[in-house]
Amino acid sequence: MTARRAFLQWLGAAPLATQIPFARAAEGKGHVRVQDAAVSLQFDERMRCRIVSLAGRQPLALTGFDTSEHLVAGGKPLGRFTLQKAEPARAATPFGAGQALRLAGRSLEGIEKRVTVTLLDEYPGVALLDVSYVNTGDKPLAIDAWVNAAHRLAATPRHAGGYWTYSGASHADRRDWVQPVKRGFEQRNFLGMNASDYGGGTPVADVWRRDVGLAVGHLALQPLLVALPVKAVGDQVDISLRCDIPQTLAPGATFATPPTFIAVHRGDFYVPLDRYRRLMAAQGLAAPEPPQSAYEAQWCAWGYERDFSLDYVRATLPKVQELGFKWAVLDDGWQVKTGDWTPDLAKFPRGAADMKALVADIHARGMKARLWIAPLAVAPGSDELHDHTDLLLLDKDGAPQDVTWWNCFYLCPAYEKTQARLAETIRMIIADWGFDGLKVDGQHLNGVAPCFNPKHRHERPEESVEAVAAFYKVMHDVAHDANPEAVVEVCPCGTSYAFHNMPFMDQAPASDPLSSWQVRHKGKTLKALMGPWSAYAGDHVELSTGGQDFASSVGIGAVVATKFTWPVDPKPKDSFLLTPEREAHWRQWVDLYNKQRLAEGRYRGDLYDLGFDKPETHVVEQGGALHYAFYAAQWDGVVALRGLGPGTWTLSDALTGKALGRVTADKPTLPVRFTHSLLIEARPDAPDALPVAFAGKIAAVGADGFPRASQWADAPATFFRHDWQGKPLAGPQSTRVQLLRGAGHLYLRFLCKFETLNTFDRARSASDIWPLWERDVVEVFLQAPERAGLKSYREVQVAPNGLLQEIAVEVSGKKRIVGDSRARTHVDAEQKVWTAELAVPMRGAGGAEDGWRLNLFRVEGQESTGKPRVHSAWSPTGTDGGTPDFHVPAAFGRLLTAA
Repeated sequence: MTARRAFLQWLGAAPLATQIPFARAAEGKGHVRVQDAAVSLQFDERMRCRIVSLAGRQPLALTGFDTSEHLVAGGKPLGRFTLQKAEPARAATPFGAGQALRLAGRSLEGIEKRVTVTLLDEYPGVALLDVSYVNTGDKPLAIDAWVNAAHRLAATPRHAGGYWTYSGASHADRRDWVQPVKRGFEQRNFLGMNASDYGGGTPVADVWRRDVGLAVGHLALQPLLVALPVKAVGDQVDISLRCDIPQTLAPGATFATPPTFIAVHRGDFYVPLDRYRRLMAAQGLAAPEPPQSAYEAQWCAWGYERDFSLDYVRATLPKVQELGFKWAVLDDGWQVKTGDWTPDLAKFPRGAADMKALVADIHARGMKARLWIAPLAVAPGSDELHDHTDLLLLDKDGAPQDVTWWNCFYLCPAYEKTQARLAETIRMIIADWGFDGLKVDGQHLNGVAPCFNPKHRHERPEESVEAVAAFYKVMHDVAHDANPEAVVEVCPCGTSYAFHNMPFMDQAPASDPLSSWQVRHKGKTLKALMGPWSAYAGDHVELSTGGQDFASSVGIGAVVATKFTWPVDPKPKDSFLLTPEREAHWRQWVDLYNKQRLAEGRYRGDLYDLGFDKPETHVVEQGGALHYAFYAAQWDGVVALRGLGPGTWTLSDALTGKALGRVTADKPTLPVRFTHSLLIEARPDAPDALPVAFAGKIAAVGADGFPRASQWADAPATFFRHDWQGKPLAGPQSTRVQLLRGAGHLYLRFLCKFETLNTFDRARSASDIWPLWERDVVEVFLQAPERAGLKSYREVQVAPNGLLQEIAVEVSGKKRIVGDSRARTHVDAEQKVWTAELAVPMRGAGGAEDGWRLNLFRVEGQESTGKPRVHSAWSPTGTDGGTPDFHVPAAFGRLLTAA
């Protein structure tokens, strides 16, 4: 048996917990399995699969032996397969190495079935399924559908609370993405169009109970017209991945299904969605690092709706500025018609000149301007439709596809002229008019139907379905070419976000939530899919339950947003007027948001189960503290604070500042009483007010001496965007740093957004100090516990091209150290982000673990380019004068180990 990972063995009639001391392949009939520390996939002689969870104290069968992978022909699963061969092998995949089991079997109809199951070393509990069928007969086979990972989960233990489910599909009723599975529950979860303008989504479905869950999905690099049905069968639950597109398998032909995965997990849907995000990132699909302004509070003029006037908007801006909002968003109604993206002269008499003047007014108040747009739609009667009818997406009957909300027609995203027209519009808005971002709006933008327009010359109608992401890419690229710090916000209005579009989105809002519950569970979903520090916005607070529930945004790390009107609201009803009472409430919560900036923090979605933990709890790690948000209609009892690190933690009410007591990781409970919500800030006890940086603890690193990708994905992070004196940066620079410690080293990963790069071509010397800091560098100052308070520490500098310099700093002077620390770098020119990974030895007296001090810096720019140099700091040194000084040990922060 391997010491750590997957193995195979005969099952025969042995009980579930039987252990056999070696691994071997199966030839002929018999039961085989492949397993890791979290899951065992077991196959019988008919190639049926049973899933067993190994994460608990005892193995737990989640399913029986199900006909998990099969074809449907003539309305029923195709024949019985006989297992003929099973071979174990080590496997190399785009997601890392793993242990594979290769199965082959044959049916009476002459169909050969091949299944390869791969368990990844990096992700215990995740199994990859590669399935194909070969027609070895002499007659073609008409296939109705194919099905992968079809399983019936066993009933939950009595009084265990049943199952919950997450669905990545979109529905016209804008239902919850997360729901309890009650008797009679059935949801097809089709990822094509479920209504004329509602479709697309994330190709994952999850079903979980209090102790274990099972997620199913596909890993294709483009959206597919598949379904992920979930159905309650009594107290049991069915789940699968299914495609109902008929096809014919000719004699001798092979048909392969898309790459499929299952994930057995503990906790709620966050864990498998996070794993899915990481697997897709390994293939190059990942949300971008957001511009720093994507985290700023935003006001939108939609409170005035389509009948706004420039006078109303301008009159509101002083109050918007006063309350601390940094974005002003001009919503629907500025354009002549949907598709005719020119200013309505009734509102903008001077056309583009009035647009530019409005942007200038917003900028003069120190705010940024964002403009609403609904691309991929065109209105009847518009000049765009009259002049460019060839852009339309047409169904198989030649009819246009409706966008119901705006009474418009779909355009085809795969048609190059559609993309070219979009590029012209975005360039006009950002480059010519000067807007700093886009609010891209409309449920129709999440997915489209197959296009049969003959003018587009599609090889397959599904090209339109697969090209939505390419359409987004054009929009994102053009906006960022015009303004590297542009924010592209995408609001697909109630739909479940299509994952394949996310690499081209800077901000995702709650997309017209129907309740505060939707604000919160959508936030957890998007933090899993876009990353724990993604720029998720809670959408207009007026859409929350009661219309003023800021707590449901602030507590989960969402950007706050509003659409209030002031000083008057012209609407006779449904007014969003900011009354004095509402203003006091708005001010209190916006002040808290701007103080804590939890949206920039690391969302800890793995700590609490949204379905079963009561009260509902969310955690954000930010600013050297853990921020807990509890939600319930009424609560009078004990709450548990999970995720605390070593030592004692002081608790306070985040909104009022009231002291709530002290806790430790061993005794992390607190009795509380609240209505609706309670936000608690937990800070580690410290003798001073110095900033704190958390480092995750790891036991080992990869063979290359650096943490593995999965370790970085779980690493704590800190974020800074002010200069060495503590002043906010005016330019685009922002820096995020992740920290891990183990194997006698501190590991750091800098993610640096940039506009241009400036580096030396090569080192001047292997031993002498050279001014590497005169170009772009990141810097780490690390001080051992016994040197605290002294001018005695190490300084490590790394440039974007990998040049490294390590210096020992003492009162007597500086000395270059050769060969101690290591670094590697990567520049993503398209996303304008460069990354540096550092491995810095930690050699304190006696191997001390606690008491380490550090500071983090970044230098950017070159005087000869005409742009001022930028010197930013995690813990500002606060030195006077115009010359930056990083060498201030008194400003070093504390390095603490995270849980």
